[in-house]
Amino acid sequence: MQNKIKKTLKKYANFGDTFRYAFVGIPKEITGLDNHFYGTYDAFLQQYPDIEIAQKVPTVLYMHGSSGLYTGDIYRRYIVEEAGALFFAPNSHKLHGRPTYTSPVEEKHYIKVHKVRLAEIQYSLKRLKKLPFVDQNNLFLMGNSEGGLAAAIYRSRAFKGRIITAFSCESSYFYTRFKLGTKKDEPFLNIIGTHDQFFSTSSALNRQYTVQGNGIEALKKYTHAKIVILTKTKHDITANPYVKDEVVSFLKLWIA
Repeated sequence: MQNKIKKTLKKYANFGDTFRYAFVGIPKEITGLDNHFYGTYDAFLQQYPDIEIAQKVPTVLYMHGSSGLYTGDIYRRYIVEEAGALFFAPNSHKLHGRPTYTSPVEEKHYIKVHKVRLAEIQYSLKRLKKLPFVDQNNLFLMGNSEGGLAAAIYRSRAFKGRIITAFSCESSYFYTRFKLGTKKDEPFLNIIGTHDQFFSTSSALNRQYTVQGNGIEALKKYTHAKIVILTKTKHDITANPYVKDEVVSFLKLWIA
């Protein structure tokens, strides 16, 4: 996997823009500002060039879905305002020539997309490790939908835990060779709706595949895994009132 990621990073000349224009959420408590900051990382640096963050901050590296930060903006506020963590989401849409799709397409096209999203994680992780205010002992990986797949399969021991939303953590039309990239005792939260249009058992896209619509099979041997199945809930699980408490409680439980 690492060699494939390196090739992908070399393929796109402006990969740094995914980090530079990342969507961030920065708690006011660590900046001394009157309000939490929501915007891009570049905008933060321009508006506050002299600001110093002295303390190390728990951080969530978030992989947005194919449509962008639509649901991620909701998660960002949960994470900053309720869990007190820094939120950092690489901006895929800044990548020139990135692969896009409208489902269904051939799996080989989805694979191209997955390679880019995995490379985003690798690139951002490398950059985040160099920021003195990121608490490396409390670094979490989170992903939604397309970004959820990338966050689930990325192989690394760098993360304290992972949160996967709107993706069922199993092989499907979207990726037929699914395998978790976590260690067996890594805290893991998977939240999925029973009526998800893309990954549930009733999804038309999965007619040729045997799916359960959840991550039970993949996660049953994982010591600290939790699966939340939301009834009568579609792909946008932020519409369900239980989601906020699940995400915030998971982070508060595992942030040391």
